[in-house]
Amino acid sequence: MKWYTDIKLDDNWQLTQATNGDAPLVSDLEAFLQDVRLESITQEGELFYDKEYGWSLMDFLQGSDDEFKKLEIKERIKYKLSARKEIDVETISVDVTFEKDFLMIHAYFRLYGYEATQNVTVSLNRVQVEVMEID
Repeated sequence: MKWYTDIKLDDNWQLTQATNGDAPLVSDLEAFLQDVRLESITQEGELFYDKEYGWSLMDFLQGSDDEFKKLEIKERIKYKLSARKEIDVETISVDVTFEKDFLMIHAYFRLYGYEATQNVTVSLNRVQVEVMEID
């Protein structure tokens, strides 16, 4: 993953600033995970140069919260993560739970060359999609 480099964003998707005024960079694993985090809240077609980028979770904001919807979400996230060559497809798992007025989505995966399991947690309610954490 040594080819990943990006401008570091804060938790509100804003550019961060170094003490010298420059925009700091992230690279390797940190940049890769930042990209997964961004993709999780992006709708397909929003990124003009990659129409496939984005999990399009807003598609699930309306309608009933049932087992079929949970299965659709799981399959979409597995499909999107499996498209990334850095992720060991056999290790991808997704849990979706209904909690009050929102869905809590936990996606787990391992990267080739890394022992630790990565976790992306996304909250989906009737109004928005929000990344809760990533490790």
